[in-house]
This record gives sequence, C-alpha cells and structure tokens, in this order.
Amino acid sequence: MSNTSYKPEYNLIRDAYLGSQMSRFMKQLEYLAYRLAKPEDWDFKDPKYKDPSRPLPILYNYINFTYDRLIVEIKIAITQDETAMCFNTGLQTPLDSDIYAYFVKNKRNPEKYKWYFIKFCDSSDRDLRKFAQLPDIAEYIENASDLVFDRKLLPIRVNYEHIIVDNKSRFDAVSKYEEHELRQILEGAIIRTQERVRRNYKIAIPQYYTDKQSGVSKIQLLLPLCLKNPQKADLALVVEKDGMAYVAKTVLPLDWAYMNSRRIVRPDADWITGI
Repeated sequence: MSNTSYKPEYNLIRDAYLGSQMSRFMKQLEYLAYRLAKPEDWDFKDPKYKDPSRPLPILYNYINFTYDRLIVEIKIAITQDETAMCFNTGLQTPLDSDIYAYFVKNKRNPEKYKWYFIKFCDSSDRDLRKFAQLPDIAEYIENASDLVFDRKLLPIRVNYEHIIVDNKSRFDAVSKYEEHELRQILEGAIIRTQERVRRNYKIAIPQYYTDKQSGVSKIQLLLPLCLKNPQKADLALVVEKDGMAYVAKTVLPLDWAYMNSRRIVRPDADWITGI
C-alpha cells in the first residue's frame, strides 16, 4: 500500500523491539488471530493489496493503531520497577477474556528500544500478575451521535473535481473511465447511496481519522459506493460532518475502508465485507 496518508504513526515500532525483521512478532500475530482471539478475518480480500511478506495486514494495522491511541489516553501499564509493560489489545478470547500485549524492559540496546516484545496473552497469564492493575481498552467515541448518519443533513455535498482527480487510480482499480464519464457515473452512484442511507442509516460505518498536519482526530463515516452493480459496493465514500452538512472527503478501496473502520469496532455491515 503506497499511499502514505493512510499509514498510522506506528509508535510501537519506535518504542519496542519486535524481533528480527519482525518475524517473531508476525508469528505471534498468527497465534493471536488463529488460536487466542475470537475468529475474525484479518486479511485483505483483494489480491492486489496482499503482501506475502506481511500477513494479516488488518490485524497488524489494528495493533499499531490501538497502541497509538492508548498512548494518547495514558492507558499503558508499567510495573512499579519499570521492568515490564503491557497494553490491552481490545480483543478477547472466545470465552470473553481480555487479551494483552506483554513486553519486558529491553536490555540489548535500550538506547534504541525501551521495550522488548514477548507475547500476546489473556488476563489469566502468570506474567500479568506483576501489574497492580491491568489497563483498559482504547476509547475513540466522545459523542455517540457521531456514529449515526443524520439523514436531515442530506444531500451530501461533493467536490467532484477533487474526488475524481485526486483519486483516479482508485477508480481505475475498479474500472477504466474517462473523467467526464466518471463524473456522470459517480453522480448517479452517490444519489443511490443517499437513498440507501436515507432508508437505513445503519449502512454508514464509522472510522477514526487523524489529520497528520493538524493532529486533530475525528469520526468520519463510510458509505457504499456502487459504480458497476447497484447491489455491490466497489469503493467506500468517506463523508465528514462539517457544520450543518456532510461533505464527501475521498473514496477508499473496500479493504482499506474495512481496515480503518476495524480500528474502532468490527463492522457488521455486509457491503464493506464484500458479502
């Protein structure tokens, strides 16, 4: 994925040694996904976004984003003697036990990495008993109304020139269009999306977005954009509340949209999972 505007800060890579070329960390991610946590699909569906050297990209992204958020919320637990650290991944075992990432103080090159990653484990793990209190999960929502699409603010306002010109490659990945053709197709697709969300506000899926220039974080909403088949989403339209209107900000491939929304909660709308 080459578009840097969708990469997280990845403070975990800066703060902790995760293993040679992160191979050990990747094996632990596989353990987390397939054995420890509740079953969930953590891989991209579109082959063009898959990278054999980086399995489970959605889970990798999720863990890094979660750590970034927990730093902001000051929810990283450190033992009194500062020899160990852990954080709550926000994931659970099939029997609803919280899952933590566990680290010890790095002794090999502490000037470069403060922590050394050991494992993912549930709350009953012996190594977690050294913490006086286990940390809480990350929170992203301050106003629950931000999660619900306000149908009174329709229609969505769209700068078609910006959406089309700045995101042409994402449209091209779906199908090749001339820009004037794409304008007409996009207008029709957005009208259909507005009618869908007018009748069912639950198709709007939240994502947590942080502007890298301003550092301001906000909730945006993802809506299905059906360009070829009116029953099947090809891209996600990102809209943001601005005053008394929703403004279309960009479009995302469905895999990226799912990865971004998974940061908050596992999305349950069928359109974004490709079902």
